[in-house]
Amino acid sequence: MAQFRPSLDELNHLVTPLNDGERETARALETLDDGWTVYIQPRVGPDLPDFIAVHDRFGVCAIEVKDWRPTLYRQRDDGVIEHRSHAGGWTACAEQPRYQAYRYRTSIFDNHFATPDQGQHPTEAVRAVVVFPQMSNEQARKLVEQPSVTDDEHGVAVWGGDGLRQSIDRIVRGRGCTTPVSSSLARLRRSLAESSILTELRQPARLSPDAANIERNPSNARIRRVRGAAGSGKSFGLAARAARLAADGKQVLVLSFNVTLTNYLRTLVNARCREYGANPTRVTCVSFHSLCRRIVDDAERTGVLTMRHPDVEWFDEIVLRAREACELGHAPRFDAVLIDEGQDFTLDWWNLLREHVVVDDGEMLLVADPTQDVYEKRSWTDEDQMLGAGFSGRWTKLSGSYRMPSDLTPIANAFAERFLPGEKLSGTCPEEDVADEGTSHSRSIRRWRNIDRPSDLGTEVGREVIRLLETNKGLVLSDIAFLLESHDDGIRAVHEIEAAGYRVNHAFGRTKAERGRRKHRFWPDADGIKGCTIHSFKGWETPTLVMGIGVSIGARRLAYVSMTRAKGNWTGAHSYVSVVNADLGIAPFQSTFEKWAAPVVTRLEAPAIA
Repeated sequence: MAQFRPSLDELNHLVTPLNDGERETARALETLDDGWTVYIQPRVGPDLPDFIAVHDRFGVCAIEVKDWRPTLYRQRDDGVIEHRSHAGGWTACAEQPRYQAYRYRTSIFDNHFATPDQGQHPTEAVRAVVVFPQMSNEQARKLVEQPSVTDDEHGVAVWGGDGLRQSIDRIVRGRGCTTPVSSSLARLRRSLAESSILTELRQPARLSPDAANIERNPSNARIRRVRGAAGSGKSFGLAARAARLAADGKQVLVLSFNVTLTNYLRTLVNARCREYGANPTRVTCVSFHSLCRRIVDDAERTGVLTMRHPDVEWFDEIVLRAREACELGHAPRFDAVLIDEGQDFTLDWWNLLREHVVVDDGEMLLVADPTQDVYEKRSWTDEDQMLGAGFSGRWTKLSGSYRMPSDLTPIANAFAERFLPGEKLSGTCPEEDVADEGTSHSRSIRRWRNIDRPSDLGTEVGREVIRLLETNKGLVLSDIAFLLESHDDGIRAVHEIEAAGYRVNHAFGRTKAERGRRKHRFWPDADGIKGCTIHSFKGWETPTLVMGIGVSIGARRLAYVSMTRAKGNWTGAHSYVSVVNADLGIAPFQSTFEKWAAPVVTRLEAPAIA
């Protein structure tokens, strides 16, 4: 008998109750052997399939169920499905079940299942089917015979009620496949289930007072803005707030600019949902531009074509088209919209969400750190600009730095004060996190190397990763991350590390398509050493960090962002932070970075600058 997540006893607690056809499908799936795990209404990015069945030998099958009567639906020659009204007339139906299942398949493969080196098209290890329990196989296949959007829909099998009752095993196995890669299956299972990925996230949240204030929203403010230094608990508080709202039955949208940050936020949200007893499928975590693409795509599926702007960059064009689709009534609606790394957004993006996506009297939360503004959009968070954003009152400010090693926080502050222009938020170490004399609590082992040739940066970063591994045998590969500004340098580092026999999970690529594919597949729980650009690691954290500092105009700000990704190790073990620096203008900072030791004080001060 197949295992269900959640169990069949919990069906009454689903966000959307199963209809009769879906319940019949669930009963059929229950007869599968115990090697199958069936996930009911799992969240897959912005999608919510009815079922996903997973087997170590037979792979993955996403199942879309339509409880449609055959006399009420038909398909036109152009692929559009029509529904017969009570008056007897036929009207176009917005639903396109075969395309919907095709989207599940590609999303599962691309974002959750595939390895970075695989191509764009799903293999037979990931399949999708559409089931019409009230129809025969023949009726069901005739109804969706013509593709509605793409010929790739032919890769989605279609079954009726007779197939469901007679051959459920054949439905989920498809035509067969080679044995799937075990690590891909494990990654998919972890993403579909409530997260127990990271040891710390399996424990109840230890929210700082500031982060707890974000989570509780004690004043019931409808629109809030929060600023805080790196490690002050902004993302943890936001994730906890999302879970709390989900526990109250709200539909929540969590947004960021970076694709990779949404993967990390999904992990945080799942962990807090598990703690609070909330249904994680109530929370959608997606990047802003992915949301815009989905809005446009969904509008076009109903026949609404938005205006193209060939003279505008794609990332601006898709926002313009999404706004047009929203104004035409095709906006998704959420009870709450929560934005992390808000300094990466713009006023227009914020107002698009405020005017069209959040429900009337819904909740909006913006958290930001101007010191992390690597995209140079800080002007939108100036007070004069924000007058048009609907805020009232001042920013809520967070000061404590709870994530970083206590001896690294003042060093990062000193680096920012000396080398970064513009507004800066300095972190402080809360009193309870300052190490006692003679202890190693939340301390770091730091190393800084200056190199003469910027072209050697990637290779030298790779060698530093290898040195750390060879001199610290207890390091866990998945706890190590290396960050570089350019993809070319990153690829050189990857080659160096892999040549030494270590596995690397990275987001570097030589083409735009490869980079995008790898970003979608870059997850916190991935096996192996992690490597990516500094931009893609914004909002993440790691207890063992190797960072490369280049010589571009923005390299010093990126160096600060990298440095603040270090995470203190609360088990008592040291954290490791290594810098490989090609910018000789900041080379003297080596002495401050390596030699400063935290005094025994109740509040850490910035060290003297070398």
